[in-house]
Amino acid sequence: MASPADALAGFYDYRLVALSVLISGLASYAALDIAGRVTASHGKTRFAWMVGGACAMGTGIWSMHYVGMLAFSLPVVVRYHWPTVAISLLSAVFASGVALFVVSRQKMGLRQAVLGSLVMGSGIAAMHYIGMAAMRLPAMCSYAPGLVALSVVFAILISLVALWLTFRLREEAQGQRWQKAASAIIMGAAIPVMHYTGMAAASFTSSATPLDLTHTVDISSFGKAGIVVVTAVLLGLAVLTSVIDRRFSAQAAALDLERRYRHLVEAVQVIIWRKNLSSSAFTFVNHEAESLLGYPTEQWLASPDFWIDHTHPEDRALVEFHCRRAAEENRPQPFEHRMITASGDICWLRSSVRVGDQTQANELFGVMADISERKRAQEATEIASRTKSEFLDNMSHELRTPMNGVLGMAQLLLDTDPTAEQREYLDVLTMSADSLLTIISDILDFSKIEAGKVDLDPVEFNLHDTLQVTTQTFASAARQKGLKLYGEIAPDVPDVLIGDPQRVRQILFNLVGNAVKFTAQGEVVVRVTVESAEQNVRLLFSVRDTGIGIPPEKQKLIFEAFSQADGSATRKFGGTGLGLTICYRLVELLGGKLLVESNVGFGSQFQFTAQFARNQ
Repeated sequence: MASPADALAGFYDYRLVALSVLISGLASYAALDIAGRVTASHGKTRFAWMVGGACAMGTGIWSMHYVGMLAFSLPVVVRYHWPTVAISLLSAVFASGVALFVVSRQKMGLRQAVLGSLVMGSGIAAMHYIGMAAMRLPAMCSYAPGLVALSVVFAILISLVALWLTFRLREEAQGQRWQKAASAIIMGAAIPVMHYTGMAAASFTSSATPLDLTHTVDISSFGKAGIVVVTAVLLGLAVLTSVIDRRFSAQAAALDLERRYRHLVEAVQVIIWRKNLSSSAFTFVNHEAESLLGYPTEQWLASPDFWIDHTHPEDRALVEFHCRRAAEENRPQPFEHRMITASGDICWLRSSVRVGDQTQANELFGVMADISERKRAQEATEIASRTKSEFLDNMSHELRTPMNGVLGMAQLLLDTDPTAEQREYLDVLTMSADSLLTIISDILDFSKIEAGKVDLDPVEFNLHDTLQVTTQTFASAARQKGLKLYGEIAPDVPDVLIGDPQRVRQILFNLVGNAVKFTAQGEVVVRVTVESAEQNVRLLFSVRDTGIGIPPEKQKLIFEAFSQADGSATRKFGGTGLGLTICYRLVELLGGKLLVESNVGFGSQFQFTAQFARNQ
C-alpha cells in the first residue's frame, strides 16, 4: 500500500479551467442551434445534420474535457495513449448523437427524456473516465467511489436538463435568442461540474512500475493551443453553417409561400387586383381577369383608366364613388356593377374594394366576382313574377266576374219563392260558390303578396267599427254552434287611427273565422290593447278560443303556405291552408309579428301587433 508520502499533489491552471468552461458554453450554444436545424430538416439532410452535429458537439464536449485535464498539472511527465483518447472522443460523439436524436423527435415525454439522459450521461461519464485511462505517467491512479458515483449522477442530471432546454428551444422562434444564450450559459457551466467532480475523485501516488509508452503522445503547449483552435473552428463552422442554412431555409420558405400565394391567387375564380391610389394605375391583376373579361393583363397594367373605361357608362360614377369612399373611410366597400367584355357583352360583377394595411396604405385592393348568372336568374325571376302578376290580375277579373254572376243568379232564384227542395239546392249552390270565391281570393291574395304587389293604403278609420263588423259577420255561425263571440277594446285605445283598415279587417276575419270553425263549444274572444304609445300607437290584437288546439310540433307549420295542423282538417272543416300564411305576411307589412299559443284540447290564442299613426 502506498504511503501518504508517495501521493502526488496536483494543481490547476485556472486560465485553462476558464477556457474549458468557455468551450463548454460554445458547445452548448452549438448544440441548441444544431438541434433546431435537425428538427427542421427531413430525409438525408436531417441525417447529415445529425451526424455533423454529433461530431461538432462531441468534439466540443471532448475538447472541454481534455482542456480540463490539461489544466491539471502533476509533478511528473504525463503522456496520453492516443487510441484510448480516440475512444473517449467517440463516446462524446455517441452521447451527442443520442441527444440530437431525442430532441429532434416530434414529442419528448418524460420517459424519452429520462432514457435519453441515461444514455447521454453514461456516454459523457464514459468519455471522462476513458480519457483518464488514456493517461500514461509514473504513478498509480485510484478513485473515490462516492465521488465517482456522484460524477455519474451529475452527468445524467445535467444531460436531462440539457435535453429539456434543447427540446424547448429547438424551434426558430422570434425573441428566443436571449433564452438560447442564457440556456447555453447554464449548460456550459453545468457540464464542467461533472468533469471536475470526476477529477476530484482521482488521486495519484508514485509508482516504480515500468511504463508502456507505445502509441502515446506528449501534449505540449502548442498541442493544447491546437486542440482549442481546432475545437473553436469546428464549433464556429457548425454554428455558421447552421445560421446560413437557417437563412437559406427561411428564404426558401418565403419563396415557397410566395409561390403558393401566387398559385392560389391565380387559381381562384375571381378577379384580384391592386392599384395605386395616387395614380390609379394597376400594379397587379391575376389572369382570371383575362379569362373572364377577355382583356390581357398587360392592358390592365398599361392604362390607369382601364377599369373606368371598360365599366358600363351607367355604372362609372358608382365605381368611382365607392373607390373614393374606401380611401376616405378606410373600410371595405362592396357594390355591384357592369363591365363590357372584349367581345362586347355585358358582365355583372360584385366588387369589394379596400385600402391596404399600414405598409400598403397608398394602394387600393379589389376583388371582383362574376354574378352574371345570378343576375340573369334574378331578371328571369322578375320577368316571371311580372308575368304571373299580370296573369293573376287578368284571371282575377275572369274568375270573379262569372262567380259573382253565379251568386247573383242564385240569389235571384231564391227570391222567386222556390220549393223547399229547390231552396235546398240553391243554398248548396250559394254556399259552394261562396267557398270557391273565397278560395280564389285567397290564392290571388297570396300570389300578390309573394310577388310584392300588396301595398298598404293608410286612411283614417274607426277601430271599434272594424271590430264590430268582424264580430257581427261571424255572430250567426257562432250562435248556430252555441258559442259566445264578443270583442273587447281597452279604454286607452284611440277610437280613430290612421292605417289600412282593409288589411286589419282581413287579418281579423281569418283569425276569428278559424276560431269559430275549429271551436265546438265555449267562446271566442277578440281583445285589443295598447302595447306602446309614443309617436305612433302599437296595438296588440288577441283572438282566443276554446277549440281543438294545435300540437306544439305543428304550430310552426300552420304559417306555411297550403299547410294545416291536421291534414284531415281540409276535408273536415274546409279551407286551402292559405289563410294564416296571408295573415302572417300582412302582419309583417303592418310592422308586427303573428304568434300562436295553444294547448291541444284547451284552445288557442293568436296574437299580432300592428303599428298605426295617431289622428291629429
